[in-house]
Amino acid sequence: MARVTLPSAFRPMLATAGTELPRGTGWTYEPKWDGMRIIATVDKRRARLWTRNGNEKSAQFPEVADALVTIAAERGPVVLDGELIAVDSGGAALRFGALQGRIHATRGVPEGRAVFVAFDCLAVGDETLVREPWMERRAALEEYLDGLAGGSAAAARGNKGRAAGVRLGETSRTAGRLLQRARAQGWEGLIAKDIDAPYHGGARSNAWVKHKLEARQEFVVGGFTAPEGGRTHLGALLVGYHDGGALRFAGAVGTGFDRATLADLARRLAPLNRRTSPFEPKPAVRGATWVTPSLVVEVRYNEMTDAGKLRQPVFIGLRDDKRAAEVTLETQPARRRRSA
Repeated sequence: MARVTLPSAFRPMLATAGTELPRGTGWTYEPKWDGMRIIATVDKRRARLWTRNGNEKSAQFPEVADALVTIAAERGPVVLDGELIAVDSGGAALRFGALQGRIHATRGVPEGRAVFVAFDCLAVGDETLVREPWMERRAALEEYLDGLAGGSAAAARGNKGRAAGVRLGETSRTAGRLLQRARAQGWEGLIAKDIDAPYHGGARSNAWVKHKLEARQEFVVGGFTAPEGGRTHLGALLVGYHDGGALRFAGAVGTGFDRATLADLARRLAPLNRRTSPFEPKPAVRGATWVTPSLVVEVRYNEMTDAGKLRQPVFIGLRDDKRAAEVTLETQPARRRRSA
């Protein structure tokens, strides 16, 4: 798949991980959407949907691209930052796993519904906004998407016609109520944003802080085990993260797969086979097949032990929107977290 490098100013700004939400009048709070981060570059002829690592996804999400072009035909070219999420027939947001069949589709019209939730505006017309504070960019976003409802299913039912594939992401200057909703509705978490901060394209910044309500993150696949019992293709994925120039082993992920997913993983891993372990130090895993560490997966887990190993990990999905070399540990092991 062809990849491009977006101008550095338009590469996604990344949030730092925080155990507590920053509070005060200088912050706003938004849902941490459980989908695929997208930079949308749009004019009246075409919308291109770029992932973090430069894959273009308009073919997989044609209704979103069409919706953006419909808006741009009336309001002019724009560069938007946001999240592609899966939704059900009523428009309610689904988890990341519901996007899997669409993200990797190579032909035909993919099944399932999706919408683009826009939460930042990087440029309108010939004006680049990345140096402006969040407050100014938010005002530009709301003006550009004027008439489109917010990210919730109930609000977005007012978005009619082809523009129904785009929503304005919600934001709140009050953390408490949004946090209550997040816990009640099972959101992945919240993002706190400094309202005076510019857009730091391509950088991880303390001006955006993500507060997760469940333990999950991306890991790199460095191998797999053989299937046992009635399972086919593979048993468990052997995953890790980059630390100090080395790939550290985090554990074996053996649940969360269906048959189609196992077959797809086996197909992707087959050409990556290698004789030596990519992990340092080499884990003692009987009958492991090692692979070149280029495949990224998202995993949910109970906790990370003092030894840096995952407890009760569950496979969530493949992440072809993130580079393996960028995957580091976001959550400290329990002992280091307690002593921090």
